[in-house]
Amino acid sequence: MWLSPSILLMILSVMTSVLLVASSSSLFISWMGLELNTLAFLPLLLSKKNKLTSESSIKYFLAQTLASVIVVAGGLSLLVWGEGGISKEMILLGLAIKLGAAPFHSWLITVAESLGWVPLFVLLTIQKLNPLLMVWNFSQSSSSLLYSIIFFSLALGALLGLAQTSTRALMTFSSINHVGWLLASSALSLQATLVYFTVYSTILLAPILLLYIANISHLNELPFVQLSLQHQYLFYFCLLSLGGLPPFLGFLPKWMILQLLMSISFYTLSLVMILMSLFTLFFYLRLMFTAFIFGGDKILQNKNLSLPLFTSFLLSLSVGG
Repeated sequence: MWLSPSILLMILSVMTSVLLVASSSSLFISWMGLELNTLAFLPLLLSKKNKLTSESSIKYFLAQTLASVIVVAGGLSLLVWGEGGISKEMILLGLAIKLGAAPFHSWLITVAESLGWVPLFVLLTIQKLNPLLMVWNFSQSSSSLLYSIIFFSLALGALLGLAQTSTRALMTFSSINHVGWLLASSALSLQATLVYFTVYSTILLAPILLLYIANISHLNELPFVQLSLQHQYLFYFCLLSLGGLPPFLGFLPKWMILQLLMSISFYTLSLVMILMSLFTLFFYLRLMFTAFIFGGDKILQNKNLSLPLFTSFLLSLSVGG
């Protein structure tokens, strides 16, 4: 299924859209790249034929269409009235909806709950790259709106994740929190944004693949996962790396962004980022306690689940900071 012509065409279209947005200085060409990316992701959403995926694909399409209309309206007002109005704020607002940043994140939660693990990984990582590249172009002149979105994403992504029992919802709210970090880095440096995005995608892929192989949808299923003790340790250390705990790999880009914020005296935003990271670490620790304390030695009594070499390598890479 993953080597079907539609999936290969989707991959080629996504790569083309990223190149369009990254290489073009025209807002119209960048908007075309956004639309190509949206249309290319729809076949992956519909890879499983049921009512939930049909509903989620419609919600995804409507949310992306609304965001595109706002981006186009902002671009037209930019042409007519210049930079004096709210045109750049409108473009940034549309891009925030496309990113699923808080408080425009409700569509992202409902879509993520009905997706498989591989489409969910694409939604939380690759689909955010094009809007992030465009946010970098408009971040300097829309600081008040941008930093409001950053604060909302950091706070809601961390606090609402505490009440989740679904692993998909947990990963999605964690992604919303990471979007706050990515938006903050996009206001400072494109290089920092790309480093954070690359590291985040790498350390997210390992737990996503493990949850996909073990078919885990809720927290109460974790104690019954048939994993060896070594793979369990790697998995939970990888979750701590995703939360940004030193000395794991996930701490490196967060440390870099905090240094950049401190260098321009953004102490309040830095403090909020650190505090919200503690909340994300809390619900990752809850994942560990659920499996280790309530699972006990029962996990190791049955036949262990074998992991592919690539997944084991990603788990080890996420741990090594």
